[in-house]
Amino acid sequence: MRGALSYGNIRPAYTPLRIGGETVTQPAKQSIAQPTLTSIAAQLFVQDIKTSCDFFHSKLGFTVDFVYGDPPFFGQVSRDNARLALRHVDEPVFAGDTEAGDIREREELLSASITVVSAEEIKDLFLGYQAAGVPFHQALKKEPWGAETFVVKDPDGNLILFAGPAS
Repeated sequence: MRGALSYGNIRPAYTPLRIGGETVTQPAKQSIAQPTLTSIAAQLFVQDIKTSCDFFHSKLGFTVDFVYGDPPFFGQVSRDNARLALRHVDEPVFAGDTEAGDIREREELLSASITVVSAEEIKDLFLGYQAAGVPFHQALKKEPWGAETFVVKDPDGNLILFAGPAS
């Protein structure tokens, strides 16, 4: 077949796509083991690594995994399976920060989303953060799709969503 891609003895498990006079095919999925993705770390842009580490440790109960550089320009904090990378920046990351306010707040742009297992845990986490004086962008509320969420605002204005399943 003219224009068809050849993959040796592998036969496509689908109907080839015809574009003009050419037939375009993709290789059939092989039964080769795929790498397993085991975690994710959102990257937050911050102006002061030490201030951020202090906030995440003292207010949100995270552990400071490491801080790198002299002066520090990169670090990581974690709590259970949640990891946040902290990257130092000297200037605002988002254009549009004006007298009208921070675009992240106006548009509710989340920097990270962290989930818990149960509805009871999300309530306990919210109450613990409230008692610790954590600044909230959004208090605990039930979303239209059933999840219970709240949003924390870090010292740099990053909005971090915490979510749990419906109660």
